[in-house]
Amino acid sequence: MGNASPVTTATTIINTAIPIPSFENLKNAYNHHDYYEVIRQATNTIEHIEQSELLWVFERRAYALSMKSEFVAAEHDAKTMIEYAPSLAQGYLCFGKLLSMQGKQKKASKVYEEGLEKVATNDLAYGQLLQAKKRVDEKSNYHFDLVSALPIEIMDEIVKLLSEEERPNLFDVSTIWSQRLENCQEAWKYIYNDHGHDGNMAVSRVLPKIDKHINHLAITATEKEVWLKYLEHLENGYFRNLKSLKLAANIPNTFHTNSTISLMNGFWKTRFTLTKIVLVFHKYGPPITITNILFYLPYLETLQFYVKDSLADVLGELEALQKPHRSLIDLSLSTSSTSGDALKPLTKWCPYVQRLRLLGATPSAIDIVTDYFPNVEMLGYNNMLELPASHKVLNQDYNNKEPIIPVINMDNMYTKQQQGRLRAFYSSNGGRGVSGDEFLRLLQKNQRTLEILHANMSITNQQDMDGEPHDSFRPGYAMKAENTVLNMDRLKKIMYWPDIYEAYEPLFCRMVAPSLTYFESVETFDLSAVVDTLINSHQQLETLAFSHVYLRHNDEENTLDTESWIRLFNEYATTSLPGPNTTRKLRNVMFEYCHNISDDVLDALANIKTIECVGFKGISRITRRGFKDFFIKLNKQNVQITKFILGNMEELPDRDTIFNHHTLLDIISLMNELEELHIYDIDWLIEEDIEECVYTAKKLNTLVVKRCHVDAEQIISSIYKTGRKLKYVKIIDYYDDEFDTYL
Repeated sequence: MGNASPVTTATTIINTAIPIPSFENLKNAYNHHDYYEVIRQATNTIEHIEQSELLWVFERRAYALSMKSEFVAAEHDAKTMIEYAPSLAQGYLCFGKLLSMQGKQKKASKVYEEGLEKVATNDLAYGQLLQAKKRVDEKSNYHFDLVSALPIEIMDEIVKLLSEEERPNLFDVSTIWSQRLENCQEAWKYIYNDHGHDGNMAVSRVLPKIDKHINHLAITATEKEVWLKYLEHLENGYFRNLKSLKLAANIPNTFHTNSTISLMNGFWKTRFTLTKIVLVFHKYGPPITITNILFYLPYLETLQFYVKDSLADVLGELEALQKPHRSLIDLSLSTSSTSGDALKPLTKWCPYVQRLRLLGATPSAIDIVTDYFPNVEMLGYNNMLELPASHKVLNQDYNNKEPIIPVINMDNMYTKQQQGRLRAFYSSNGGRGVSGDEFLRLLQKNQRTLEILHANMSITNQQDMDGEPHDSFRPGYAMKAENTVLNMDRLKKIMYWPDIYEAYEPLFCRMVAPSLTYFESVETFDLSAVVDTLINSHQQLETLAFSHVYLRHNDEENTLDTESWIRLFNEYATTSLPGPNTTRKLRNVMFEYCHNISDDVLDALANIKTIECVGFKGISRITRRGFKDFFIKLNKQNVQITKFILGNMEELPDRDTIFNHHTLLDIISLMNELEELHIYDIDWLIEEDIEECVYTAKKLNTLVVKRCHVDAEQIISSIYKTGRKLKYVKIIDYYDDEFDTYL
């Protein structure tokens, strides 16, 4: 390969000399003192020299790139040559040769054909274009295509390993490749269109061949031509198997009246298969309303609608539906304001909704959900994260497949529900909290059905505007909460933030009952009281998590926190016993930004022989030595950790990072049964560290790495080169919308 000729040396004539006619004309004009003609001829000659020299440079770089198999970059240079000099043959010859080298004879033939149309017939290189086209046509017709000898299953596997951006180019390799690709259903099920302009255009170009195979389509591109291409296929009903559709980015920029009509027609054409739609509008005034969507998609099951406007402005005329939408069970609305008044009409027209997520909701929306949505089982209230799948978190023994209102009487729709059906409530995961009055009513009405409670009772927007908390003032909800007794006999998981009046934390602690398995306290005011409640309840929890327990006002209070954790874990060391006959064991413990966690706390935790999962994140008083001793003690006692979560950790007071490369690997080597490894927000981590962890943990099957600034492709490639086949690998460098509950 090192002695190969440049891409086009054998076929391309590059003439960088001054054209003879131009030179003679310039000379004659100069001798006759025709200065205007001198300027014109000289300018033309200079432009010719610049053009020829630039083409020569691009051609040489394209050759060098092709020799390194960097064909995408080489093709970009060839395309630039054509754009710069569309009437000259050099660019077409270079581009066609590159394509031919890759086996893309049909595509090369098209490039030469374009050149023959643009280049003058008297050009010295016109004959070279003719000969080049003849050669690739002969290759396309007579060469042996290896893929023709492959079983269809092998061919499909090869195609699936390629990226979405690469696959469309394979249609130009040969007729056989094109036929096989067109029939490869698995390769085209998911189309995301998130590969930039060239990638998006490549996919849209082959839509006529693949549209029938697409099940899940995302159009996030901003290119008008790409959007219109997909809109045309949608309107014509070519996406015959489309199940889910996402439209995002700045789509309103391309919308006009005809586009809206086309989109609605497309919805109608796909109404029998399209069950999920995600619409994201980044500017005010979306071109369609909720009424439009529900009317044209009568079998829609999941709707996610994200707009800048208020809910009242995007509802549309719901009465046009004439009857309630019977299929919609999963609804997510993100608006600038979702008030109770705006939400109430949806209870009439979407009464079968079971999962409801509201962003931008006002407190009045909570009462509307609990009073008038008869089938909502899972509610997300201003929570930025996607709700988890119901079947993964809710007790399937309690499932009620039949809706409360199997037959709807339209004259009796706004009947206030006497009994709540809510099974999971997820408030905001930090930030502003839930209004205390509305939340207390929600608890009381749904106490018999609630299984999961994520209750952020931090200061609300209204309390902040009112300047609360006020001295010697207690709102009504705080006094009611102190005396409220709830029968939460199905509650299995609780995660809470206390309110500013410290009224709800005691209520949450009173919910520790036999059904509870998961308890997480965030920003507790009184850790000692919480620990006392957990000990005195004599309930064996499976998961304990403490988050954002900050430094107290003095050393005495800090010491009390540390001693409280030690008391709790000493209690669990004697009551949470291993063995097949133990019905309840403490298996999972997580600390996140708990400043007063110390080596002594870890030493007490290591005495609990049922621990299977541990997690640590954020600032603490743990030393590097204490951390290693903790895992050494677990190992000596044959306590097998199967899941390990690690976030960025620092120690007080000098705030040196307690972890380094050697510490991490030493700990991983002590966990012989480790199956899941989750790593978050560690800046010093490098690809080799993760690869070494995977190599050391022989039973590892799940790897999650978030926001560690590492190369995902390198890590994944390295893992699979070793022959390891992990069940799940996720390596991202951004905040996603999944719950980071860790346990």
